Amino acid sequence: MRENQMRGDKKHVRLRKIGEADMTTEGYADTFYTRTLADEAGFPQLKGTVEADVCIVGGGIAGISTAWELTQRGLSVVVLEKNRIAFGASGRNGGILSAGFAGPDSALFRAGKKAGKALYALSQEGVRAVIDNTRDLDLKGVDPVPGRISASRYPDARGMQESVQHARDTFAHMKEYLPKDELRKYIKTNRFYDGYYDPDSWHIHPLNYCKGLAERIVENQGQVFENSAMISFDHTGAEKILRCEKGVVKAKYIVLCGSGYSGPEFGRLQKSLLPIATYVISTEGLGDRLDGLMNTKCAVADTRLSCDYFRVTPQGELLWGGGMSGLAKSPPNLDQRMKNRILEVFPKLSDVKIGISWTGLMGYSRHKMPYVRELSPGIWTATALGGHGLNTGPAIGRVVAEAIAEKGTRYQLFEPFGLRWNGSIFGPLAADAICAASNLSHRIRERFTG
Repeated sequence: MRENQMRGDKKHVRLRKIGEADMTTEGYADTFYTRTLADEAGFPQLKGTVEADVCIVGGGIAGISTAWELTQRGLSVVVLEKNRIAFGASGRNGGILSAGFAGPDSALFRAGKKAGKALYALSQEGVRAVIDNTRDLDLKGVDPVPGRISASRYPDARGMQESVQHARDTFAHMKEYLPKDELRKYIKTNRFYDGYYDPDSWHIHPLNYCKGLAERIVENQGQVFENSAMISFDHTGAEKILRCEKGVVKAKYIVLCGSGYSGPEFGRLQKSLLPIATYVISTEGLGDRLDGLMNTKCAVADTRLSCDYFRVTPQGELLWGGGMSGLAKSPPNLDQRMKNRILEVFPKLSDVKIGISWTGLMGYSRHKMPYVRELSPGIWTATALGGHGLNTGPAIGRVVAEAIAEKGTRYQLFEPFGLRWNGSIFGPLAADAICAASNLSHRIRERFTG
């Protein structure tokens, strides 16, 4: 075990005051990430007519990653974002960067064993891309911290050991099983039992990553526009024409990357995305109180479908996410609801103060795999990251860039995962029913085996 990654030190960064917001973050939801931006400069609104080889619609991590990969292959790009860069889930998630996709690993083998392994390897490639870009491009404030612990809320030694063995034997992904006594050295709670440690996962500041990469795109002659919603596009000719309120883009290719916040302008793609809400809070700085609760800098997540995931920020705050819903986009009393989740794990924090809470919409497909395909000649999509976007966005962005610039074929790995109708009004109901059933199953196991 890498002790320098697992154990935290006793240094705590001086915290900014809660409520200390900056007007330069106008247009963003107020989150921990907007309050800790490394660079608050924005990007202009599209005005007039511009031309490029590729126009990317959606400035989240998939869109920004695709644009970056295309610039590295010598193509000119335009990015259209209707709000702010990484306005949605890409800039307000839990910050955990790890291999895999939103769905279970078993789904990867739909196209066979070889394709399943290649898909997982691609997800690992996405992790490395983020870390490499952060280092090589000197992206400020991303602050990657290595290591993630997965923990079960009921005794599950066999299940955890099998998961570790499966990752090693099938994907050459080396993880380390943590029995209860070992796990509780790092996370001081009676709520968790068995777990495993993944040294190849990280946690980062996702908004600083996306904004920093967008700035590098501009430095490489790309064009990035905020507050520039696509109203319509004409894809019937060799030259595609996209219209915004105050401007027009002419391009040879279009890549649609809108996700949970997509509108009807995305056509049948929007009807194939299921917006699912998740919830995150950040506490006030906890100082030395954390030393008795978390003796690790790793991110932590439990094994439930609607799991809790948490980490200590470089500023010494506890950032905690959990829960998901297709219906309750912004539930009342969010602070207290999320604090109750903290207290289930750390009852000693009964007096902890919540600094800020927020919600975000993730874009899911029904099969929980991304949509990566050419919808019609010259029209590509890279979306449906399903709450696992920090590695998936860079991975599929690279695949689409390869296909456009180099006639690459790795996009064919996603052929078994085509567009599927989201179920309209019944989709959110079904999603919530699945979550409720999963949570009930876990509660029963916790009660009778814990």
